[in-house]
Amino acid sequence: MTAPMFAAACPPHAVEITDSGAVVAWDRVSGTRRTLGDPSLTVTACAIEPDGSHVWWFTESGGWWRQPFDGGPALPGAPPGRQRGIAFDADGRTVAVCLGTGDRTVCHLGPPGGTARPVAAADGCFTLADLSADGELLVLAGTPGTPTAAMLITPGTAEPPVVLGGRIWPLELRPGREVELLLAIEEDDRFAVAVWTPDAGLSVQKWLRFDTEITAHWYGREGRRVLVQQDRHGRSTLLLADLDSRTLTPVPTPPGTILDLSEAPDGVLHYVFSTEGVPPHRRTADPRRPAAPAVPRPDRTRRALWTGEVHTLLATPDGAGPWPAVQLLHGGPFLHDRDCHDPRVEALVRAGYAVARTNYRGSTGYGARWRRAGGPRVGHTQLDDLAAVRAHLIADGVAEAGRIALWGHSWGGYLALLGMGVRPGEWVAGLASSPVADYPAAYAQTTPALRELDDELFGGGPDRVPERYRDASPLTWASRVSGPLCIAAATGDDRCPPGQIHSYLAVLRRHGVPHRMLWTGGGHDGEPGRDTAVFTAMLAFADAALKPPRSDDHRAAREVNRYEATQRTARPDQLAGA
Repeated sequence: MTAPMFAAACPPHAVEITDSGAVVAWDRVSGTRRTLGDPSLTVTACAIEPDGSHVWWFTESGGWWRQPFDGGPALPGAPPGRQRGIAFDADGRTVAVCLGTGDRTVCHLGPPGGTARPVAAADGCFTLADLSADGELLVLAGTPGTPTAAMLITPGTAEPPVVLGGRIWPLELRPGREVELLLAIEEDDRFAVAVWTPDAGLSVQKWLRFDTEITAHWYGREGRRVLVQQDRHGRSTLLLADLDSRTLTPVPTPPGTILDLSEAPDGVLHYVFSTEGVPPHRRTADPRRPAAPAVPRPDRTRRALWTGEVHTLLATPDGAGPWPAVQLLHGGPFLHDRDCHDPRVEALVRAGYAVARTNYRGSTGYGARWRRAGGPRVGHTQLDDLAAVRAHLIADGVAEAGRIALWGHSWGGYLALLGMGVRPGEWVAGLASSPVADYPAAYAQTTPALRELDDELFGGGPDRVPERYRDASPLTWASRVSGPLCIAAATGDDRCPPGQIHSYLAVLRRHGVPHRMLWTGGGHDGEPGRDTAVFTAMLAFADAALKPPRSDDHRAAREVNRYEATQRTARPDQLAGA
């Protein structure tokens, strides 16, 4: 779900993505909402032209499409490639589209609906941060911490690009014809707002410094006001800063997480908000008319657990523990679990589990030092934190030692596999979807963007620091696994490719490690419409491992067998593993 994106020159027209992944055109005058595109396809990004006449939407399988706001045929809007940003000039006469093609990023420029031409290319992964109002300046965001963290390119001229390096994040250009780029910067273990202009260069607003990660947006068409969102300890805070008067005003929002944010032409903020107990929904706020936000009622089944410096979001069923428990692991690793609704948590709690989501070292939301602290022994450092939380859950009577599992997706799935091998017997079972299982092989097969992330995490690739990759790879420790594993993966996953999982499965089979392998179609996040079946099968597997068996209860075997039977019927060539 996204906040609405508004047509700058046509305030009644907006576009948004729903929680089901459909793109919807919203006429704010009539109140009507119309689904565009193919409802069976999951839209991952969308945009609206400044005059509100056309909507752009992107799917991984079909690329960018352009469709009239009022409906009509959808036509390809750009060449194929991985989506890395879209932006329009102020008049809507020029559109810039950034696409990933192999190990390169290519920017295309042209009239909407016309022929786009490639105007800039760079090796590596860049995203399009913005296009200037006159359509003559492209802002690309590279990898923070590198010499090319930001590039400002003037297409069609011989001028060399302006390159900015360091721990910076280019965000957006100020509305209007005057060029002023808004950035976030990390320095001295803190995060600050910064601006760049052609005349003055980079200027850090040292009075706008924060102890955890931030993002920012220009607010309004007049003046130099900036909305700053800080994410700290799993919750979001919103503030309005005036760069000229150097004043900072809180924008009242309820305690929880802001997932997306946009500004309507009338200055009202539209944002997607959620808490652990409340699914994502859209809300509004007006920074010019502050009002006290609603305070949610306390929920005794949801609480924060601090194990030293390690923060865990804990959800439990009603009543008294101990319960069977799942340590549900976030991916990234440069992400964090938040006070935000997660349907997996709700399903597990309804099934009688305590669920612990831990922001281990390396997570964001706790400052630069905490994020960097995850690096000395990749994976093992995070397992130390998870083991400490496991002991805390047992000591507090939340869980029993013999009924705790690791469960994660993507990098969280990686930690689940690693934990089962590095610390055999400490967790009863491991469940991993779309995991890294063989780290050196995954590095070779994954996308350029994820290779850059691994370079930052490990201090280079497997050819430079091979020992670090071997030590961090679940494959290295696979023969030590004692408890049962359930692994789910997609045959079309380009982030955690299936090849590196096959090598891990071969070791499990060779050493007789009990495991189940569930294959599905689709990409890294699975196949649309199949995620419920995968989760149900994995939940049944957890039940069999963590709950006392009953002679009349064979639900786990039935659910896994039913899943495998449907997969075999649908795509027999994609089943592999045990």
